[in-house]
Amino acid sequence: MGSNNAFPTSSSYLSRRVQDSQDETLSKAGLNAEKLLQAFKAHGYTNLTRLSPRVFRAQHPSWGLVTIKYAQELMHRHFLKQEAEFLYSNPNTDSNKKYTWPNYCDYFSRHQTDCLVLSHLSGNTLLEIQSNSNINADMPSQWLSTLESAINRVHTLGFVHGDIKPSNIVLSPQRQAQLIDFGSVTKIGTERTALRFESYTPRYAMLDSVTSRLDDWFALAVMLEEQLDQANLPSRYQVLLKQHR
Repeated sequence: MGSNNAFPTSSSYLSRRVQDSQDETLSKAGLNAEKLLQAFKAHGYTNLTRLSPRVFRAQHPSWGLVTIKYAQELMHRHFLKQEAEFLYSNPNTDSNKKYTWPNYCDYFSRHQTDCLVLSHLSGNTLLEIQSNSNINADMPSQWLSTLESAINRVHTLGFVHGDIKPSNIVLSPQRQAQLIDFGSVTKIGTERTALRFESYTPRYAMLDSVTSRLDDWFALAVMLEEQLDQANLPSRYQVLLKQHR
C-alpha cells in the first residue's frame, strides 16, 4: 500500500477533525484554494496539477505519482471517507502490477476539507476514449474481460461498486481496465433505506430495494449497449437488459 499510516477510526478521525477546527482560523466562505495548496505542499506534495474541480495530480517522495481527491460538503465527505475505508481495507497486492483499482496512500483534513490520497492510475477513462475514437475499432477485446474481472473482485470481497459508468473506468496503457471512484461502494445486501446518502448515475441504475451484484452487471450492460455496436454486444448482456428493464 506504500503507507504505514493506519486509516483513522471514527473516534480518532473525529478528534483530528476537532483539533483541526481548534488549530486553524477558518473562513466561513468555504474552500480557500491557496490555503489548501499550501497544506498539500506542507504534506510533501509537489508538481500539483488540477485534473477536475475536486481532484489534483501530484508527486510525493514516498508514494510517487498520486491523485488527491478532496471534499468539503457533508455528503461529499461521507463518500470520500467511504471510498477511503474500502481502499484501505482492500489494497492491490498483484506482483505483476495489474492493478484493478488505485491503492490508498493517506487521508487527512485541513481547512474544513477532507483529503484522500491514492496511487495515480495512468491511462484514459472510457468516456475520454469514447469521445476521441471509435471504441469498436480501437479497443482490444481484453478491456472487457479485465473489467469483468475487476467487478468480480469487488463482489468477491462482499461489495457492490455502485457506480459503474464510462468515467469511472480507466484503461491502462496496456489496455487493462481499472475501476475508480469507490464513493458509492456498499455491502452486498444493504437495504437502500438504511443508506445515509446514496450516489448513482440514474441511466445506469436499477435501484432495487437491496443492493446486489446485479446492480453492477446491469450498469455495465447499459454502458456496453451505449458504447458498442449491437453486433458486438455480448449476448449475456443483451439477455440481462431484456430481463431487467
